[in-house]
Amino acid sequence: MGRRSIAAGVTVSALLLASLSSSAAFAGTSTVSRPADNPAQTLGVATLYNTSAPVGLTAAPASSSSPAKTDARAHLFARDPKMVKSPAKLKTPTVAGTPVVGSAGAATGFNGLSHADQRLAGTGQYVNTQFSLEPPDQGLCVGHGFVVEPINLAFAVYNERGKQLTGTTALNQFYKRSPAINRVTGVAGDFLSDPKCYFDPVGQRFIQTILEMDAPGPSTSFPFWQPSHLLIAVSRTSNPTGAWNLYSVNTTDDGSNGTPQHANCPCLPDQPLLGANRDGVFIATNEFQNNADFLFNGGQIYGLGRARLESGASSVTFVHLNVGTVPTGDVRLPFWGSLQPSTSINPASNTELLMTGGPEDVFQNNAPVDNRIAVWSLTGTGSLNGTSPHLTLRHVVLTSQAYGLPINMPATQKSGPIPLGSSVGEGLETLNGNDSRMNQVVNVGGVLYGGVNTRVFSSHGAPEVGIAYFAVGAFGTPGFLSARILTQGYVAVDGQNVLFPSIAVNRSGVGAMCFTLSGPDFFPSAAYVRFAFGRPVGAIHISGAGVLPEDGFTGYNAFGAPVPGVARWGDYSAAVSADGAIWMGNEFIPGTPRTAAANWGTFITRLPN
Repeated sequence: MGRRSIAAGVTVSALLLASLSSSAAFAGTSTVSRPADNPAQTLGVATLYNTSAPVGLTAAPASSSSPAKTDARAHLFARDPKMVKSPAKLKTPTVAGTPVVGSAGAATGFNGLSHADQRLAGTGQYVNTQFSLEPPDQGLCVGHGFVVEPINLAFAVYNERGKQLTGTTALNQFYKRSPAINRVTGVAGDFLSDPKCYFDPVGQRFIQTILEMDAPGPSTSFPFWQPSHLLIAVSRTSNPTGAWNLYSVNTTDDGSNGTPQHANCPCLPDQPLLGANRDGVFIATNEFQNNADFLFNGGQIYGLGRARLESGASSVTFVHLNVGTVPTGDVRLPFWGSLQPSTSINPASNTELLMTGGPEDVFQNNAPVDNRIAVWSLTGTGSLNGTSPHLTLRHVVLTSQAYGLPINMPATQKSGPIPLGSSVGEGLETLNGNDSRMNQVVNVGGVLYGGVNTRVFSSHGAPEVGIAYFAVGAFGTPGFLSARILTQGYVAVDGQNVLFPSIAVNRSGVGAMCFTLSGPDFFPSAAYVRFAFGRPVGAIHISGAGVLPEDGFTGYNAFGAPVPGVARWGDYSAAVSADGAIWMGNEFIPGTPRTAAANWGTFITRLPN
């Protein structure tokens, strides 16, 4: 049975590549690109600055007595209300709902880190120095029998049965930065955000990334930003409970310390997105200016040699591409951003494929509704481990189904006890489906899989948060990039919401899409639908059932909610094919101990291949 499935997958890939190489393939949603984009390209050096390891299981957690009002910190950016409008003809559709079954199906799973875990993480000088944060973000990676879960702002290592092998480690502590906040003096330390993780099947190493801004971090008065960096942690062996090497990439981009000079910097490298192939590790950021409007400079890509990074070298040369200089052809939306590099269970050499949604405006908002996605290739990646690395960037824009959602579109949730909301006299929150950017892409044999939040309409006409998914065939060489949408569609539940998807499939193209399920009939829950050959299959299963409503500070006016009544949620989830299973990480509401400020948790799902 297994050999038959693998053979089928190889056949699908072979047919795909044959179709892409024929002129008949490029009709409808197909396109071919030959000219290079030629973005501004500079070289820099990632410096090995320290070593680290997760804390042990015997570390005693701190106690939390800080009131939520002084303890809370939301993730920096939500979509900006000053965004452009979509063309009037573009509308998201009415979608047939997928049935939901209460069982986990063939999946098993376990509770991952919760808000209480991350808030109370830290030992020694890091005790009681963590902010309360919403949302957690999900950096799940799996390999060699280990499950690593970084969230904002802590991580832990588990075995594949869910046994925690390390203590919950504060990321400021792990990366050897100053504590996030000194609660005695009130002084803020180095600011970290947006963790990601990847297990490299070639070098058998774990790689984590995160953005950093020097103390005192982001400010509410000018100068808003301090010098910034990407921090990269690489496990020294295939065992992530041991030692890691720590590298730093300067992303300040104000002309200092060898960085290029971009407009109104020092700048913030928001939401670093992580991918890799056999040659290199690729990190794409969204660069924001140091001014009151936090204007967008466009996406940035950093390519580093994988072998040299994993060797523990004292310095690693990287290539920096300023994709903000690549024209979009849309004067309303002049920038490319959120360029998601792909990961693969069988990484290839010479070319890295990426995928994005449509172009973005000066505030880094994509259109509320768009019908464009873009595929990108970085060629020349074999040069990254040499003395003179150079990459060539190309992209093609494909006409897709309509997707997107209005600013701060709320997803409903089931009513229940909300002690924090009740204490401040406010009612049940909704969940923010605020992001329709592509925040995970996997590459299986030249097929790119991605999904985004979108507004859909149920059969009775009510708007809901649903998912738009895409399977795109792509092929890139040094002088050529071609791409074609193979399948696309929507996942929705009548009267309910599904949000923040990730897709993972095995070499046969079979796997799952995970997301949060929430609505009048469901507390926020971790859920999935099987996914095969580019399409969802069967009913939605609940792998981690939520037991309470979201009751966190970011949706309550008493704590300065950006949109009163709408709580931050997700930002992104994660799914990966590894060790004979599909692994998925999603936000949900568990029944475990909470803090005063928030009650979110994460659930790790394992679905056997």
